[in-house]
Amino acid sequence: MSETLYNIVFCSTSLATYDRRMQRITHALSDYQHKVRWISRHHASSNESDKAVNSVFIKCLFHSGILFYLEFNFRLFLKLVGSLEECISCVDLDTLLASTLAAKLKGKKLIFDAHEIFYEVPELTGKPLKKWIWKQVARWCIPHTTLCYTVNNSLKAHYEKHYNKEFHVIRNVPDGTGLADVDTSVRENNKILVYLGAVNRGRGIDVAIEAMQALTDYTLIVIGDGDEHTEMQQLSRSLGVAHRIEFKGYTKPNEIFPILKECSIGLNVLVAESENYRLSLANKFFDYMHAGLPSINMKYPEYESILTEHQVGLMIEKYRVEDLVKAVKKLENGVLFTRLAENCNIYKEEYTWSREKLNLVSLYEL
Repeated sequence: MSETLYNIVFCSTSLATYDRRMQRITHALSDYQHKVRWISRHHASSNESDKAVNSVFIKCLFHSGILFYLEFNFRLFLKLVGSLEECISCVDLDTLLASTLAAKLKGKKLIFDAHEIFYEVPELTGKPLKKWIWKQVARWCIPHTTLCYTVNNSLKAHYEKHYNKEFHVIRNVPDGTGLADVDTSVRENNKILVYLGAVNRGRGIDVAIEAMQALTDYTLIVIGDGDEHTEMQQLSRSLGVAHRIEFKGYTKPNEIFPILKECSIGLNVLVAESENYRLSLANKFFDYMHAGLPSINMKYPEYESILTEHQVGLMIEKYRVEDLVKAVKKLENGVLFTRLAENCNIYKEEYTWSREKLNLVSLYEL
């Protein structure tokens, strides 16, 4: 490994308490003796008790929309121009503008970590002006980067095609340590569906809730929060299934796997109208695998690629209630369920952070 160890400042609008990908990244680089600071959004859960990473929180007057992004980037820029770090690593387009301006002004190295295609999220569907603005940010800023990486091969291909810049792949996978194999004979009869992730538009929570009308002997656990959290709770009440659905809200990383290990089927259903979702490889897919949970996924390129080789779940063609119900019913076949669950225990070893972080560390040998 190179002897050059940089001071690195990471920038994200995520909530540091719950952003497991960024926790893994910052800790991995800190473990390899890089000096790391992480600037993120202030939240009631924010704390500075992480000894491995120097945490800094930006508290904004606005909490959503264009005014939030403008204010956050302005405050972020002021912090970055006054910082002493040699390297700025920004997460997604919503921190890239301030990071690029500061890097150019101060002569710092700039790294872009693309978790998604920011201008293709469902929230921007039907909003051409906002989408155009984010595309202009990408078009102007990405060429100025020193290093770029993303979470899967489909996103890598997208970015390289549109911006003529090399991207590397660092998958968002669990650590995997301390997780014993799950007794599939117990798991099979639990009949607990689980969704893990942001409660936002197009994430399939609405489909899962509507499916509960047909899946009368199942319960559903929703782990996470987001823009449509209240709306989904209202939907569950209006359909008369609220008594079989538990909304956990934001859940700390160390509390997630104990919940998953009590469930039976993981849900990863994303609406196809979003190119961002179609090309996704959600970290929940690997979380389910590591927890021994057979999952139901959309038949999108990344999931099809993995599930063709390693059958740890099922795929459905369309974002529809009837397709989800049919897949759940299919998993009531004990032989199939047990085979998929046992495959999770077998193949999870191939998708661990202990492997991915070595690739990450090598990228930061700038």
